Amino acid sequence: HFGGHAAGLVAAAGGSAAALVGLVTQLLPGFRDHAVYRGRQVFLYKRAQIFVGDVYGAFEGRGLGAFRDIDQLTMFADYRVPVVLRTLGILSYSRQLEDKILRREQLPAGGEEEVEIRACTVVAVERLREGLADKFRDTPGAQVPHAIQLDWWLWEEGERQRKQHPPHHRTLTIFY
Repeated sequence: HFGGHAAGLVAAAGGSAAALVGLVTQLLPGFRDHAVYRGRQVFLYKRAQIFVGDVYGAFEGRGLGAFRDIDQLTMFADYRVPVVLRTLGILSYSRQLEDKILRREQLPAGGEEEVEIRACTVVAVERLREGLADKFRDTPGAQVPHAIQLDWWLWEEGERQRKQHPPHHRTLTIFY
């Protein structure tokens, strides 16, 4: 495909972040990050979205990284950002789940608790973004970050505060 060039894959998406996520997940099975939660399929596509986010960031939103719909991507659901959201009081866990995490028990990949953590993290970051949009709606020149920019900041904050934060959930998976 694409003459073996990643640039060909990116160009085939026609400037659409969502289309590029679709191409990546269609062509690369290891990027098909989804689970069935209570009978419903949940698509998280963390690594596919990170690929698109990395292209966007590397090209600073220009050239191959100019995606007209970059705001359609979600944050990259994994293990670090939920810890930051918990310490900020934005996300909370049941006592039972918190105890499992403190004991460093493995949560099964695609299991209810793991999917809930990741999906709730996506929703929490989206609500954070919406809150920022509301707060700065009437501020001239204010640019509200999109979900991947918030993810970048939250991830970096998690790395900076890693030793002070409680442990993250543990899951053996190829998806993050």
